[in-house]
Amino acid sequence: MVLVLLLPINIEKSMKIINIPLLLTILLLASACATESQRNFLKMTEEEIYVYNMDKPLMEKVYCFEERQTSTYIRRRQCMTVENYVYRLERAVLALDVLQPSTGVGAFGTIRD
Repeated sequence: MVLVLLLPINIEKSMKIINIPLLLTILLLASACATESQRNFLKMTEEEIYVYNMDKPLMEKVYCFEERQTSTYIRRRQCMTVENYVYRLERAVLALDVLQPSTGVGAFGTIRD
C-alpha cells in the first residue's frame, strides 16, 4: 500500500524518491559501523584493553571478567563498560527485590508488632 502511494507519474521524480531512501539507508548503515560502541572487546587482549582504558573516564572503561553459568562448567568471558556493568547489577538487584527495605507490613496490609 505504501508503494502505491509513493509511485509518481513522472519517471524523473520516481528516481529521486527511490534515491533518497536508498541514500538515507546507506548513511545510516555507515554511521552504525563507525560508532565506537560497536567495538568487540571480547577479541581484544588484556594489553589492548589496558591501552584503551588509559584515556577513558571511569564509567567508560571496559571491564572483562569470566562468568560461569549454572548450567555449564565452561567459563564465558564477558567484557562491558563499567557503566553497563553497574546497570546490569542494578537490574539484577531490583529483580531480586533486595533493595526493598522491610516496611513491617504483613501479607494482608497489617502492621507487624
